[in-house]
Amino acid sequence: MKTVFKLATIVLTLILSTSIATAQKEAKKRDYRVNTISMNNSSGSLKFQNGFWTATKEDGVIHIQLTNSRKSNGSFFISFSTDEEELTKNGSASFELNRASGKMVFNGQFPQKESMGKFTFTKNSDFENFLKSKVLTNISKSENHYFFKLFLGDVTKSYVNSIQKRGYKPTLKQLSKLAIHDVSLAYIDALERTNYRNLELDMLIKFTIHDISIDYINELDKAGYGHIDAQMLKRFAIHDVSANYIKDLSAAGYGNLEANMLKRFATHNINSDYIKSLLAANISRPSANDIKKAKIHRVSANFIKEARSKGHNSQELSDYIRLKIRGSI
Repeated sequence: MKTVFKLATIVLTLILSTSIATAQKEAKKRDYRVNTISMNNSSGSLKFQNGFWTATKEDGVIHIQLTNSRKSNGSFFISFSTDEEELTKNGSASFELNRASGKMVFNGQFPQKESMGKFTFTKNSDFENFLKSKVLTNISKSENHYFFKLFLGDVTKSYVNSIQKRGYKPTLKQLSKLAIHDVSLAYIDALERTNYRNLELDMLIKFTIHDISIDYINELDKAGYGHIDAQMLKRFAIHDVSANYIKDLSAAGYGNLEANMLKRFATHNINSDYIKSLLAANISRPSANDIKKAKIHRVSANFIKEARSKGHNSQELSDYIRLKIRGSI
């Protein structure tokens, strides 16, 4: 019995170790997502089949930059990173990166501390047929740049199947955005446990673009803004409305602002220091809307002081806003 128990313990330990190693590898892999994509495809004829590469090597990680240089029919610059173990040597003159959606062959020496050369990209016809079978879209030559993004984002058949099992029917363009912006299945599943379940796919992508994490959602919920809709949440993220910012405004006496007003405060960089400076100018407590207008029209405590020195004795912030607009003090 002890032997059986010991064997079971060993097996369980191996399973746990494998699961942890897999999770760590996936987390590490996400850190190596595409860092930069810059494209000028105004002519619609930009090609990604070949170009130039440079690479640097650091602690087993290869940082790669791809470009086709400047051309009249469009240009691109792409920066991404990958583990050295993902690259395969082809003798001394080339190496390659194989992924489910295609293969990139790099002519030149295997990445040293610094290296460069030319690259060629070929999409995987089997993967292309798989996508067609999923009825994503009719993949034409003009959509090759989307396919190239699938390669950069390391999209697999399993990922596509899992996305569809979750009720989404992405186009090729949407799938390429999911890839580039690293929309993980874990993130989608975590959102389903918040007030932002069943998001439209485009909004889901925007959430990731603007780094709307589950922690951010939970922090806003604790601060009293767990009820705002997805569009407002996106605007909060764009304008850096954080739990600390809300706490800062509360300390100045303006907590529990309506969501749209809070967003406007953030848009115009209204903080507790500005509010306190106005209140210190011996005015009546202004409304949130008047504070917003004052900031827009650059009404400061010094402006109020100057106006009073010229005979304006109102204690209403709105009066000083009108003075500033008229430019007559």
